Amino acid sequence: MEKQKKPQLGTLLKEHNLVTEQQIEFSLREQKATGERLGECLMRLGVLTDTDLSRVLAQQSKHPFIDLRAFTPDQNLLVKVPSRIAKQFSFLPLFEDETTLHIAVADPFSGVAEEQAYRATGKFIKSHVGGESELKKLIERFYFLLENPIEEEISLITGRLRRNSNADVNVEKLVDNLLGSAVSYRVTDVHISASDITTRVMFRVDGVLQLAHVFPKPLHNRLITTLKVRAGMDISEQRKPQDGRLSFEFLGESFDVRISTVRTNFGENMVMRLLASRGSSAFSIRDLGFETDKVRKIEKLFGHPYGMVLVTGPTGSGKTTTLYAALRGQDAIGKNILTVEDPIEYELLMVRQTQVNEKAGYTFSSAIRTFLRQDPDVMLVGEIRDEETAILGIRAALTGHLVLSTLHTNTAIGALARLKDLGISPYLLSTSLVGVMAQRLVRKLCPDCRIEKQYDEHLLKAYDLPADHVYYTAGSCALCKGSGFLGRECVSEILELSDPILRLIAEDAPLGKIRDQAGKEGFTDLMHSARQKVMAGVTSLEELQRVMG
Repeated sequence: MEKQKKPQLGTLLKEHNLVTEQQIEFSLREQKATGERLGECLMRLGVLTDTDLSRVLAQQSKHPFIDLRAFTPDQNLLVKVPSRIAKQFSFLPLFEDETTLHIAVADPFSGVAEEQAYRATGKFIKSHVGGESELKKLIERFYFLLENPIEEEISLITGRLRRNSNADVNVEKLVDNLLGSAVSYRVTDVHISASDITTRVMFRVDGVLQLAHVFPKPLHNRLITTLKVRAGMDISEQRKPQDGRLSFEFLGESFDVRISTVRTNFGENMVMRLLASRGSSAFSIRDLGFETDKVRKIEKLFGHPYGMVLVTGPTGSGKTTTLYAALRGQDAIGKNILTVEDPIEYELLMVRQTQVNEKAGYTFSSAIRTFLRQDPDVMLVGEIRDEETAILGIRAALTGHLVLSTLHTNTAIGALARLKDLGISPYLLSTSLVGVMAQRLVRKLCPDCRIEKQYDEHLLKAYDLPADHVYYTAGSCALCKGSGFLGRECVSEILELSDPILRLIAEDAPLGKIRDQAGKEGFTDLMHSARQKVMAGVTSLEELQRVMG
């Protein structure tokens, strides 16, 4: 196969406006101390994401791009390519048709992976470009699962317990298998719930709970006790709610598992949240599914030299992800950027990140006081939870700093009422607030199996959708593991605070009047954004109903 000439990375990235000359120069100086490649250095510093780089390489090499973060390969296909070859030459089988095997590669200019894949399968090879770190992680993870079938081991334990509910099983290993399975399927939360005669393990994937495993009830206390011991929790206390955390390692990747228990009528209910303990790589705004016009608005909001910008929405709506994606657009070389988080979810080495420690008295509010003595330009406060944090954040915004934070409200305009509830006067709001975003996450339809669907005209009318349009709904295939969905995207609304809106806020005008003025200036709400996703075939009307009601 003829190899394409590989372009100079720095030149390529500058041509696509992904890095500046200043960032290149900074990274080259870092290289002298580390010996890294330029791309590795830029990604380590958080200047560039894996996805940014792979999109550019795909475009330059005229290969399709694939987002591997939402991808789960077919195990039957992995069997056809030996793990030794896949690992040595860094490629992952994706899917196949009669004549062609599609593979993921990080370097589309090499040609070596294609040659080895052809030798292994005898099929014509079509390459898709994916992020290098995610590619290596998936190759390691899914070949491990192929050779060490966790699901089969869990099924064998289930069978033994069904025959004898008090059978001696290795609960420690079962816990490791359950957590390993959760990591493999991109699970954010694991629920362990007792019922009358069974214990159910539920996985939350892409925001939706799915039944993963069912065990006989006698295993429940053994499972809960094992996890509580590992988390340093009180195993003798079952009446009161408890919180704890444990560390878990899977294939060299470390995770913090935050645990909460509460007593129910059938026994203790446990919920575990999985977080990468060393911090994940932050996304860029363009990866999150915002419409082009909203990307421009977000960049404008976060480009302000001072003031407060808020991202609102319920738990699990991607607020922190959006904040960090926007933060990546800041000049981290020329600005002092400080964060306080609970916990640190995304890692940016050019940013000074700190973590809440309530036992030591380090809270969101005390962090703001500390930051003001650290010569800050930008402060990210993980969440505004109370009056003290709100007031200190507003004061910081008024004294020439850009303050970024999240707030639990359903709408962007609702944030104004919430801040007033927290003791912020209308005048202070009007002089400090720059803009507010609200967002939700909708699941994206699997592009391989989505199917056309005709909806009832009355239903379409209820959601203000045109009848003469092609709509899609979820199908089922191996690529999406039968769910019909792959990954999630943001639906959003952005309230930019113009002078007329700021005057209304200062006058303590009713929210309805502020909303009317925002509408005159082009403000569109969450439902409008969700409808756009449905009409574009990105998601389904059923998903809109689930998320938006």
